[in-house]
Amino acid sequence: MHDRAAAYAEELARGHGLPPEGRRGPRVRGQRHESAGYRIDRDEKDADRHHRPVLGMVKEPGSRLRMSDEIAQALTLTVIYADRTQTTRSHSLTEPTAHSPALAATARKRLTGFGLQRARVRALTVRAERLRRAEHAVRQLTFNHAVDKALLIEDVQGPARRRYGRYVSKPARLARRPSVGTNK
Repeated sequence: MHDRAAAYAEELARGHGLPPEGRRGPRVRGQRHESAGYRIDRDEKDADRHHRPVLGMVKEPGSRLRMSDEIAQALTLTVIYADRTQTTRSHSLTEPTAHSPALAATARKRLTGFGLQRARVRALTVRAERLRRAEHAVRQLTFNHAVDKALLIEDVQGPARRRYGRYVSKPARLARRPSVGTNK
């Protein structure tokens, strides 16, 4: 048994037996993912400035999932600190989805769970994992019109982003704030 493990390790060290790497990572079933990252230029301690980029980052994987007709079953959030250490937390979604509001709520909950009151954050990464075809998706019926409106808006934004660019539409919370004393 030991010889077989040694032979396998030697094969891997020489680059044999490895799955071919594609543009989006390995094409091994169940290991494909969609991700987005945000790098901060200077150490950031303000919690609101951590949450804001997460909202914007989740839009990208959500949009790519909807365009490729896939859903995510898990979400992983990675925080990289100024000393280059990192913390990673994964969360299985209660309902597999490709919709950004659900992914953003999960990412915000994970980020709040880190308890980053005084941490010097340098980068954030959100990764949608355990992808499967959207035809396997189920959606819980609700009487919450706000959720239905958000999903409807997101379905309309997809074609608009494909046609006019990905920054054609975004939540007001992500818009730049005008400078004081200007009419911009």
